[in-house]
Amino acid sequence: MVENKANGRHSSTGWLAHLFGANLRGQLTRSFLLIILVNIGLMAVLARVVALPRLNDVALLLGRRQAFQLAPFFADAYARSGSWADGPALAQRLSKPLPPGLIRDITFGLPWRFDLIRDLTPDRVVLVNAAGQVVADSQGLLSGGQPLPVELTPYGAPITLQDEPIGRLVVTSAVVDELTGVLEATLRQTLLGASVLAGVVALLLSFGLAQRLARPIHSLSRAVRALTSSDSHEPLPVVRRDEIGDLTLTFNEMTAALDRQKYLRRQMVADIAHELRTPLSVMQLDIESLGDGLQPPAEAAASLRDEIVSLNRLVEDLRLLSLAEAGGLRFTLEKLETAPFLRQISETWTPQAQARQVYLLADFPADLPPVLADEGRLAQVFNNLLSNALRYTPAGGRITLGARVAEGELLVWVSDSGLGIPAEDLPFIFERFYRADSSRSRDTGGSGLGLAIAKQWIVLHNGRLWVESAPGQGATFFVALPIAPDR
Repeated sequence: MVENKANGRHSSTGWLAHLFGANLRGQLTRSFLLIILVNIGLMAVLARVVALPRLNDVALLLGRRQAFQLAPFFADAYARSGSWADGPALAQRLSKPLPPGLIRDITFGLPWRFDLIRDLTPDRVVLVNAAGQVVADSQGLLSGGQPLPVELTPYGAPITLQDEPIGRLVVTSAVVDELTGVLEATLRQTLLGASVLAGVVALLLSFGLAQRLARPIHSLSRAVRALTSSDSHEPLPVVRRDEIGDLTLTFNEMTAALDRQKYLRRQMVADIAHELRTPLSVMQLDIESLGDGLQPPAEAAASLRDEIVSLNRLVEDLRLLSLAEAGGLRFTLEKLETAPFLRQISETWTPQAQARQVYLLADFPADLPPVLADEGRLAQVFNNLLSNALRYTPAGGRITLGARVAEGELLVWVSDSGLGIPAEDLPFIFERFYRADSSRSRDTGGSGLGLAIAKQWIVLHNGRLWVESAPGQGATFFVALPIAPDR
């Protein structure tokens, strides 16, 4: 029993904490509730300012209606006697006081049943002559010759004889006044009940809407906290098609990218260890062989020199790539004549292509526009692309170094007729140490840094580098560079 009470207190406390706490759900609930309650309050104020005063017009309209209906009787009495001598008696006869509370009895508590009360006899009739002096008051509240009070004037109707005004008739009714009071009380009760009901509904709707808005944000919050404690992350379900759904989708893309970066970082560490292990192992063997007298000193020195050069190249590539990605590498961009530059690149690689029985085609016009470039860095990019193309193009194959102007840019491409790149590898081909074939070593597939460096070099030239390929149909690497301005 004690446990149930404790649970109940905890549940109510938790609900109140959600409603009045400083968390997002509480803030949203209070905001929505405040907006709805303000609207309810404005409706109540408008009803009081606009609707309730109009109820007084009911008494006025009914009084004037009855005055217009009774005015002809008084005109006939005046015509018969030529004076208001019969006016007091007629006023008494046409008015008959009604008992209090009759309005509720005859309408069965339904104050809008005007058809049941509009023809009831008035309980007060005041007759005024043409001079504005009271002639008769059925209730005796006003004496003869007294001027008509201003507050009764709107209830009156003129009495005419042959289109000449001969007086004025004022009619009031306690029934109408009671009707107005009933209508006003009913309207107040209705507004109060509607406000309370609307407030409860607003509270529930606000809490539910706040829950709906806050739930995916809480899921995102939990997922963000989980980023620091897990190596892989399940994507959050995208159940909404609004900004929160877009946020969830963006978060899923971010976590996928982070997971990918974690994988690449681990892979990079493994690749660096592998790249270092091979030359270090060779160097260790050469040194041991030299110490045991199993290898001539000259041969061991040549082998050690080759491995040191390889290590230096790897370290330098990593250094340059890190500098480029950090924005710490400075390029000297000068106007470069494109056609002679590409022709020199092609002539440099033609002997190696012929040695491998691969045909290297230079396909570009002689009037290519110049570009702003660092000639040495740009040459390194195309040398890397041609080296890769030559490495993966079999004997009898073909490599094309082409260029043309396209959409205001200089587009240069290197295409080959090799095996191509699998579709699943294309998005990662420019990552550090990435090889489409993980079984390739640095002897057959390079260090895995060439394309990553080439990508950074082109970015620093304000250009773009991408690849298009299909398995068995070769690969084409495109380089788009901005044309140098005419200055």
